[in-house]
Amino acid sequence: MYKVMIIDDEAMIRWGVHDLLDWEKEGFAFCEDGKDGKDGLKKLLEYWPDLVLVDIKMPGLSGLELIREAKEAGYEGYFIILTGYAEFEFAKEAIKYGVKEYLLKPIEEDELTQCVQRIKDELNQKEGERVYHSVNENIAREELLRLIVLQMETRQELEEKIKRYQVFFGEKILCAAILTDRDLLAHKEDGKFQEKVKMFLQDGELYSEKIVMDNQIVLVGIGLDYRTWVDLLSGRNEWLRRRFGEGLLIAVGHNVNQWYDLCYSYEFAEFMLEQEFLFGSYDVLSISTIEQQQEIVECPQAEQFMLLIEVGDLDGIRECVDKFKVYCRKNLMKEMDIKIQLMYNLMTIRNSIEKKYGSLNGHIMQLMEKINQLEKLEPLVELYCEALQDMCRQIGSDDSATVIKRMYYYMEKNYDQDLKVEGFAKMFNYNSNYLGKIFRREMGDSFNNILDTIRIVNAKRLLLETDMKVYQISEKVGYNNIDYFYLKFKKYVGISPKEYKKEMGKN
Repeated sequence: MYKVMIIDDEAMIRWGVHDLLDWEKEGFAFCEDGKDGKDGLKKLLEYWPDLVLVDIKMPGLSGLELIREAKEAGYEGYFIILTGYAEFEFAKEAIKYGVKEYLLKPIEEDELTQCVQRIKDELNQKEGERVYHSVNENIAREELLRLIVLQMETRQELEEKIKRYQVFFGEKILCAAILTDRDLLAHKEDGKFQEKVKMFLQDGELYSEKIVMDNQIVLVGIGLDYRTWVDLLSGRNEWLRRRFGEGLLIAVGHNVNQWYDLCYSYEFAEFMLEQEFLFGSYDVLSISTIEQQQEIVECPQAEQFMLLIEVGDLDGIRECVDKFKVYCRKNLMKEMDIKIQLMYNLMTIRNSIEKKYGSLNGHIMQLMEKINQLEKLEPLVELYCEALQDMCRQIGSDDSATVIKRMYYYMEKNYDQDLKVEGFAKMFNYNSNYLGKIFRREMGDSFNNILDTIRIVNAKRLLLETDMKVYQISEKVGYNNIDYFYLKFKKYVGISPKEYKKEMGKN
């Protein structure tokens, strides 16, 4: 609907123009009328109507003066001059300002209808051209951004196009993000992807530019640090997940400061998408995803898992499997390398266990096939953990040798706790005196002496490897009384903790 305004100092004329046509049927809606030249100019510049019917002779400011001042102020709409005078001079003056329509009072309905319809046709043509140029300008702008992120032209060629399409990046942080779907990465059709993207992009404040590419949408953020952008994208994705049951898979690149480096931010986002096997439980991948894995952790070996299985430590198996998962992510291991490592571990562990304890239930080849079929790290390590724990349960034994092994392993892991034979006796449903005797028989020394040995070994390690104070090390290895710690240390090492550190430092 176009806007129309009538400016005339005679109220009867204004009312007559309102009633002369079915303006809504013609595609026009009236703005507030102008009661004279000055009032009309003020309202014209306030409402910016598409069509103005203006009287040529008004007190204070004539119609021609009003037209001239409106044009000087930048008004580009259409005028129809209304006058009771037939002099051609008025028409000639109006032609200077681009006025094409000139009606004599009293206004005839047919003449006014023809005038309005001609102007409406021109307005429709202009609007069509505006939409066409706007759409094509957006297409050209998007193509320019695609060329930038994919480095498909030289910097000089891109600079010329940036000037042509007036794309301004300024001196702000730039960052690229990729939106896609897990099903699309797996080469599956997903009709929901377009719908989810449409809903996601309704929040236009999340991004500055958008590029549509094969199976993905690339967003460009301007003026946003990638960490802030990750938080905003994650929040929007959570909203999408509540609506659809699952969100999009999003990868965010690193910050760059120049438009010609935007391709590197996009490349890093692409690299993060390639790690989707490792980070399948994450919806938004970025540098922060990798930084979260920077815990110092070594890859648990098959021998460590064998010990855990033999002593029946199900929680320890779970803990070591979680460490393996962190290790894979931290080192960005490839999918096939991870699967080969797990299959090798399972074969080695199973063979060793069967040699010692006899055949185990379950078909190893079926297990290998399952491992090969899984497409995410999370379910893969879960299957690995279940297989190891199943072996542990199958060889579970309550004989005294196994119980002592489990006790010793627990002591090595938890020497900082208040450990007593009585606690282990309750754990394994043994008499405490009897458990103490079989511990000495199996280990060759008493429970307390073995525990002290473990603690002092770790105290020596901490004295050499850390800057911790002696009282801190004392508490760290399970001695709450520092004097008692000094006595034990001197008993087993022969010198005090400080002397040990000083002497070893010299060596």
